[in-house]
Amino acid sequence: MNAIEAMQSEIEYQVQDLHKLDLSSPVSNCLFVGSGDSYIAGLAAQYFSGSRAICCSPIDIIKNPLLVKRRNLFVVSISGNTQANILAAKIAKKHGVGTISALTARSSSRLAKSCDQTIELKYKNTGITTAGTISFTTSMIKCISLSTELQLPSNLRKMYNRAENQAKQAISKIDDKSNSSSTSYFILGNSQLHAIAMYGALKFNEVFGAKAMAYPTEEFCHSPLFSIKETDQAIVLGGEDDDDDDNSSKLSKRLNEEGFASVHVGFKPTGIELLLQATFFIQLFVLKLAQKYSLTSCYFLRNEKLLKVSSDFIYH
Repeated sequence: MNAIEAMQSEIEYQVQDLHKLDLSSPVSNCLFVGSGDSYIAGLAAQYFSGSRAICCSPIDIIKNPLLVKRRNLFVVSISGNTQANILAAKIAKKHGVGTISALTARSSSRLAKSCDQTIELKYKNTGITTAGTISFTTSMIKCISLSTELQLPSNLRKMYNRAENQAKQAISKIDDKSNSSSTSYFILGNSQLHAIAMYGALKFNEVFGAKAMAYPTEEFCHSPLFSIKETDQAIVLGGEDDDDDDNSSKLSKRLNEEGFASVHVGFKPTGIELLLQATFFIQLFVLKLAQKYSLTSCYFLRNEKLLKVSSDFIYH
């Protein structure tokens, strides 16, 4: 099984396995800390729960330890070995934090040993290194359940199928002359969908080695809009309310009229269903685009020099 096949399997595992997650009881004054996918999992919880939680990077705590005052700190890391997370946890212990919890898939990791308690993230995987999918979704759901009451929807299969159809439709609208690695991607979405847009940008980086940027939809129109080229691809997510979806659709249409490639993807559900369907869409969109270009591995695995630079700075 290659990395793209492993990615496909782990995306599909979600339909059967997300219902098995042990959801937590909400905790007050949550502060989620993480990097990469884990940061976005905490950010999604911040958007979802409103004032009940905030999210920041470990560097924010290292530079400003007062952020942890009177808060319950949750450090999110699949590997449990990200050096900045471990240092943030150690610094937090010295500054009056309530409880420091590690959210990790490795209960024996250095992060787990640096925290007061460990909340183990359990999910099925192939054992093959690939771009994070079920690990991200599991982290996101766990963070949300820690910050507010949560009940997972019973129609995951139906949501997955809708997202798969949306991914197929979106890819059919992309110019066949575009190239996954040479094209730059702008992924736009507001509030909760902004978190998913950020997640999508990371998957484009990892799988294709493509430049990808995520922005809130209106923020994009202030300045980043002026950097888009005719060879780039915009993906505009909408649907948190009728006005948001309408504005997103109008922006995508206008970009196309002006000669720029844009695809609008609207989501009808609300709440956790919105987050999950949008997550499934991004995962399936990236997967099917990789299959379209006959990829068998992720770019971050093929580029050994950059992978070593990444590992050296993150883990050492």
